[in-house]
Amino acid sequence: MHELSIALSILDMVALEAIKKQAREVKEIELEVGRLAGVDISALTFSLQTAQRYSPFEKAHVRIVEVAPLSRCRLCGREFSPQKIFDRCPYCRSDNTELVQGRELRLKSILAG
Repeated sequence: MHELSIALSILDMVALEAIKKQAREVKEIELEVGRLAGVDISALTFSLQTAQRYSPFEKAHVRIVEVAPLSRCRLCGREFSPQKIFDRCPYCRSDNTELVQGRELRLKSILAG
């Protein structure tokens, strides 16, 4: 379950941000996770809850924002919602597409006190 190592890395980043902000406590942790990031959000939530018990951020509320995937066709320029990373353009059927969003895994913010 790689979500546990992700959770530990997230808490390390939270610690660094808290130090930068000279925070006494962290009240909220906000994450963005893309649907095509290869992360099981329920497993990540469980892993974060478990890891938080043994961290200074035990009481911080974790908010996970799921990011819907969006692709752009390089041929016709239209945007669409793909089901997979390399979906064809539904308008012109080109396979020359790029995933614009949906693979994110980022610490968006912390609310410190």
